[in-house]
Amino acid sequence: MLRRLFAAAVLIAAIFAVLVVSGTVEFDSSSLSISTGSGRSTKAGGAKRTAKATRSTALGAVPAPITEASGLAASRRNRGVVWTHNDSGGAASLYALGRRAELKVTLPLSGAVNTDWEDIAWGPGPEGGADWLYAADIGDNDAVRSSIRVYRTAEPNLSGFSDGALLAPSATTSVELSYPDGARDAEALIVDPKSNDLYLITKRESRSRIYRARAPGFAGESVQLSYVGALGYGDVVGASACPNGRTVLVKRYFALDAYVGSSVADALAGSPSPRLLEAEPQGEAVAANPKCSGYYTLSEGSSQQLIRYSR
Repeated sequence: MLRRLFAAAVLIAAIFAVLVVSGTVEFDSSSLSISTGSGRSTKAGGAKRTAKATRSTALGAVPAPITEASGLAASRRNRGVVWTHNDSGGAASLYALGRRAELKVTLPLSGAVNTDWEDIAWGPGPEGGADWLYAADIGDNDAVRSSIRVYRTAEPNLSGFSDGALLAPSATTSVELSYPDGARDAEALIVDPKSNDLYLITKRESRSRIYRARAPGFAGESVQLSYVGALGYGDVVGASACPNGRTVLVKRYFALDAYVGSSVADALAGSPSPRLLEAEPQGEAVAANPKCSGYYTLSEGSSQQLIRYSR
């Protein structure tokens, strides 16, 4: 009898293993749950790498001088840190926030001007160097700017700095961008982590338009953007790409979508999948976390909550 039970158990285990490998069944070790799948993900925890979330946590109220946060970028170099900035007219500085939304450091960008900063992105730097920050001076409410600009600077290592420290101005390079079809208002920047291409998504059209600059050199050059497509809706106020380049989050004031594909371009050409989003007074900022297992959001306004989303 015991031999038969043992043989049956071995057979069941073997069948289960085949189903997991084939993708027919997905095993989530974090929640010890089993669910049937489509067969497209064969790695444990594959669903986690598309920035899905089932719960949110308010980490704390961001302090002054952060009163008009318009963008977020999650750090890979400094664990648990996210970077943000103020909207138009604010200082040309980036602010690092910690796990409780405390101000870690202020990083001024040398030679930069905050005309209308609307987003920040993480991405690779020159010759594939990792951990660079891109500040997007791309806002244009009245669509009158003949050109816009994106700044790039190396992300500093924050170990050894006390909370609230003011860092020395960081060396900054930039690229000047113009649209092929007239000035437009944009609030979303994506840096492709594989190709270094820049993607801008406009705000005020009924279908937000997507423009690309192919791997600019950030040597002060002027580059004309190329139109590559449009989303199925307008009012886009922020975006973020996962470090693997295969998941892109696109934010509106009251909705958040994920686009998944083999690359940033492929993802943006696909169909959106909704993601959890808490109500915010004027939420314009979103950042995928470094593992693409969740994300952060932050609203404009004084003492707003930095919110972390996770499974």
